[in-house]
Amino acid sequence: MSRTALVFPVVPGKDARDIATELKSRPGEYEQSRRRLGITMERAYLQHTPMGDFVTAYIEAEGDVLEKFGKLASSDLDIDRYFVKASKEIHGADLTQPMPGPAPETVAAWVDPTAKGRGRGMAFCAPLTPGETDRARAFVADAYHRDDFTASRRRLNVSEELITLHSTPQGDLVGIYIEGDDPAKGNAGFAASRDPFDVWFKEQLTKIFPAAIDFSKPVEGVEEIFDSTKIADLSLGKAA
Repeated sequence: MSRTALVFPVVPGKDARDIATELKSRPGEYEQSRRRLGITMERAYLQHTPMGDFVTAYIEAEGDVLEKFGKLASSDLDIDRYFVKASKEIHGADLTQPMPGPAPETVAAWVDPTAKGRGRGMAFCAPLTPGETDRARAFVADAYHRDDFTASRRRLNVSEELITLHSTPQGDLVGIYIEGDDPAKGNAGFAASRDPFDVWFKEQLTKIFPAAIDFSKPVEGVEEIFDSTKIADLSLGKAA
């Protein structure tokens, strides 16, 4: 199974909720579409930032996620044709063409092996400081494998965390997904934490993100707009 957090800008004047609303209104068709593609979970979060609005979509699939989405362009399902058309209008993403530049890469993924069941999600994006991508890779490769990381996330009631790197003409950015009992509360707890590991973690973040992004404060402006688990069971094939 693959996991990824894909980031899509929202075209000014467009409302990203439109796609989510349409998919939620057609649960049977949505389920058929995603089961054909092998997508087993899809969640999307709208984020308001000074640079404009973005949607970060967390997706789990049997096989490569980008390959699955590439098949939408040739689908004969009405809902898939709608999705391709709306994605171009609202996000400027042409799903009929290969994604320009390097493919998004999931550079860190942690799942608590003791977690029982799935939790609520939260996802957001942030640009990396120019020239600091290699430092960011090295940092997450180290931090996410430490026992202190697991202990930290368990204190925050977080059961999953994932980072996907995107290389864009405007610079590198990351999509970040968090899952747990209450991920927004967990994020706020991390921001306020004085635990030595959390303090060290936040200090490292100041080296790879611009000064305007302050992880000692909770991430604001994030709104869940879609969660496949609330409208269909993609693992069992039964519409909710």
